[in-house]
Amino acid sequence: MQRHFLIWENPRDAVIWITLLLLAIGCINVFSASFVEATDMFGDGYFYLKRYIIFAVIGFAVMLWLGLRGPDYHLWLNRHWLNIIYFTVLVLLIAVETVGVTTKGAQRWLYVGPISIQPSELAKLAVIMVCAGELGKRLKKHLRPALFDYPGNKTMVMALIYGALVLKQPDMGTAAIVVALSVGMYILAGLPLRMLLLLMAGGFVGVVGLIAIAPYRLQRVLVWYDPWSDPSNAGYQMVQSLISIGSGGVLGVPWGQGSGKFFYLPEAHTDFAFAIYCQEWGFGGAVFLIFLFALLGIALFRMAAACRDEEGFMLISGVTLLVVGQAAANMLMVCGCLPVIGVPLSFISYGGTSMVVSLTALGLALSVYKAEVKREKREELLRDAGMPPIMPTSDLRRRGWRR
Repeated sequence: MQRHFLIWENPRDAVIWITLLLLAIGCINVFSASFVEATDMFGDGYFYLKRYIIFAVIGFAVMLWLGLRGPDYHLWLNRHWLNIIYFTVLVLLIAVETVGVTTKGAQRWLYVGPISIQPSELAKLAVIMVCAGELGKRLKKHLRPALFDYPGNKTMVMALIYGALVLKQPDMGTAAIVVALSVGMYILAGLPLRMLLLLMAGGFVGVVGLIAIAPYRLQRVLVWYDPWSDPSNAGYQMVQSLISIGSGGVLGVPWGQGSGKFFYLPEAHTDFAFAIYCQEWGFGGAVFLIFLFALLGIALFRMAAACRDEEGFMLISGVTLLVVGQAAANMLMVCGCLPVIGVPLSFISYGGTSMVVSLTALGLALSVYKAEVKREKREELLRDAGMPPIMPTSDLRRRGWRR
């Protein structure tokens, strides 16, 4: 695990420094994208920036504590803690339906004093942890996940329950991500091909059905196909996003002078923050940001590939799908390659719950790295003492699989 990664001593340091750089970029972009709206709504152009910094500091502190000083990640993945985490988030999702606050036609937030919480974001992390714990334990027993037998499909059922509650808010994009995270982790755990194909077919039928029963979803698909067919109404947001991106050119307009945030582009500091970023930093800035997320993904992949514990491997893989996969989905959405599904761009979009969840997820991944480093040090001490290393049961099974 303690291998060099480009200019860093190891992948852990790479993850920490890349995350810090992404937070710095996010801080600059959120202020630029939000100061017009913040001044108009709150009389304080720094309103969103100050809240962004608070959540970033809290999330980064949690990340460092989990990754460097916190307890072993197996503690969080034992069934006792997983049940507490799962049912706590379940209660919060149900509470949204009863006492949640409706904003812009969606009931997605709970307010605790001045702080708003979006339980659907917590559901993403809960699904990753439950899948990592349950699927990892099955892999240690040489059992593959399944769709039609219990407990092989336990975590999939749990994710579908979350997805159904999030869909009711309504938030089809986040519901799709919650379910997609579990599907991705099932694939990594070795879901048989025939079951994967069956799952994909069922998912396709389900998505088509959900689009058919809600006219606004069908409209989003049609607008995605041709936003210029209705540029002043249904296609307005996508058209303005494309205009903002295109007007940035190669190097972008001067920072702070992007026109999109002057009430042209809705959600300029949240879901469509990438459009403002592209307008003010141009194609070169967009490539640099994509490069940073790619580096983060590669560093996490290196950590996962070197991990000899199935639960740790599944946990890092799930975190990668959440942080890097969600970032890719947002950028594709903003560029018009995917329908508008309301997915935030990790660290670049404004959103307190999303920020803390993403940083906490990275902290759990770093916790896996910390445990692997400790294991390597124990084995090194045994070798120095002339004793054979203690091979984990999971590693013995992997050797058996290779044979």
